[in-house]
Amino acid sequence: MQTPTRKGLAVGDRASHLRLWLTVASGLAVDLGSKALAWRLLGAPTDGEGAERVLLAGWLRLATSKNFGIVFGINFSEDLGLGAVAGGVLTVLLTIATCALILYLFSGTGRSQRWMHVACGLTLAGALGNLYDRLLFGYVRDFIQFALHVGGRALWPYIFNMADVYLVVGVGVLVFAYVFGGRRQAPADEPPSDPRSERGHRGA
Repeated sequence: MQTPTRKGLAVGDRASHLRLWLTVASGLAVDLGSKALAWRLLGAPTDGEGAERVLLAGWLRLATSKNFGIVFGINFSEDLGLGAVAGGVLTVLLTIATCALILYLFSGTGRSQRWMHVACGLTLAGALGNLYDRLLFGYVRDFIQFALHVGGRALWPYIFNMADVYLVVGVGVLVFAYVFGGRRQAPADEPPSDPRSERGHRGA
């Protein structure tokens, strides 16, 4: 029995892998470097938020913050009553599962789907950047916040980091591609099957 061909797929293409892993490496460098720089300039928070630095008055500010949960303030340890250790383990396992899923999605893309490779790389960089923080510090280093208020309430109350930006952009592109892109077509390098030959095989 013939094994499925990898011709035309990103998983067997050097350029696609290079695109993916360069995105991961550069994204990680920017994320971890910006976190370290923010902690050095503003100082690590001792209780609540650290020192504040306004970049754009009324729009954007920097303030270091320790995030013991995941996105949007979700904290498994508190929200599910799991405790610090079990909640941390669950968060790490979900992050590893996310990375495995992204690599699986990448393996099924075509060589010409360059934006999908970049989106997979961004998602991986975001997941790995925050995983690094959780394993090394026990929390994620956040430092960016939109200061825009509407009706006296913060438009976006969460403090985040570059890894979070990668995750939102990367996952957004992947979801859009799979929801609106339709079924993946056969790779361009793989010739379409001949219906006549298929009928011949079935009749043999």
